[in-house]
Amino acid sequence: MKRYSIPTAALLIGLVFTACTKYGNGFISPYLQYAVNQFTITRGRIATSYTLNTDGSDIPLHVKWTHIYDSTGKIMDDVFLKKYPVAIWTAAYDPNVDKTYAAIMAKRSTAELPPIIVNDHNGTIEANPATINLPLGTYTMDLEVSNSAGTQQLKKIMTIVIADGKPLETAPEQGSFSLSLLVANTASGAGAAGGSNSGTLFNGINNPFVDYTVRRLADTPNVLVIKVTDRNGAVFNPKNGEIAKRPNSGLNPNPPFLQNLQDYAPDTFTATDTAMSLKYPLTPFPIASLGNGFNMYYRIPTQYVRIDSTTNWTTNTAGNFYAGISDSHYKGVYTDGKFDYALRIPMRIQVPGTYQINIRLLNALRR
Repeated sequence: MKRYSIPTAALLIGLVFTACTKYGNGFISPYLQYAVNQFTITRGRIATSYTLNTDGSDIPLHVKWTHIYDSTGKIMDDVFLKKYPVAIWTAAYDPNVDKTYAAIMAKRSTAELPPIIVNDHNGTIEANPATINLPLGTYTMDLEVSNSAGTQQLKKIMTIVIADGKPLETAPEQGSFSLSLLVANTASGAGAAGGSNSGTLFNGINNPFVDYTVRRLADTPNVLVIKVTDRNGAVFNPKNGEIAKRPNSGLNPNPPFLQNLQDYAPDTFTATDTAMSLKYPLTPFPIASLGNGFNMYYRIPTQYVRIDSTTNWTTNTAGNFYAGISDSHYKGVYTDGKFDYALRIPMRIQVPGTYQINIRLLNALRR
């Protein structure tokens, strides 16, 4: 039988007890980290990072950021701690019920918040619309994480990039402008009589027939204005029915019209002699799609428009616009009274403010 010396035996007994004994005050890992250590925030938008990987640390955790540095190492705590008024939800939002401005605003309130908050329980970095006030740049963040076992200081654990984006997105972020012909006063595409693909004139990026601009006019109020003109700048009159809802296709379609601005803000929509406008309650707007992405569908009834006939234009490059009569694609005009002009507008507002979208239809003349 093999004999052990007294010191060796004592060591083995100690190892057995050590293996079976739990830490009295729990465990906090020295290897806490995020799955991705760079978080890009587009100014003015809501965004959340991954949660902190706890690496088996006991919960509950308490997480807070201690310092934020710019790219030169300067502490920027004061900039990131400053509070701004931020709209928040006070009750659950249901897009099928909360359809009016008043119904939505009844569930909204305002709180004074810093632009970036770290979730106390899981370390998620949460950005809110107040980030519109932050300077562009690349920053690093220190965290302090504690639990019953102690505290870990996580130095420069996350890189935060504050970037600019389009406050109102159209094409290509939210889709593409599409133009097509409908048989007058119907929902039916014009087919072979008006071009290929059910009368589609162009559907895709860099639409050669659409020249548009987006302007952010002010921080408040939250208002959107859309103005549509022909190639010479003559304004189509929404109040007079020159910009109208586009009928949905099929027998007894439900809904009878494809989605449009009226559907998203029915009680604040206004049609004037020169534009369509609405007061919107929140961003992003629309907050949820009604079924066709974030596209608004309209038509110009045949009695108000004269439409150029062109050769097939299947692709296009940025900045290459149709030039009308002088363009090599020009073939004349379609017979008056035969076709309505259908227009799809992709759009979603990401940052609160007052906006105007001006859309010029280069293959159309108002009549």
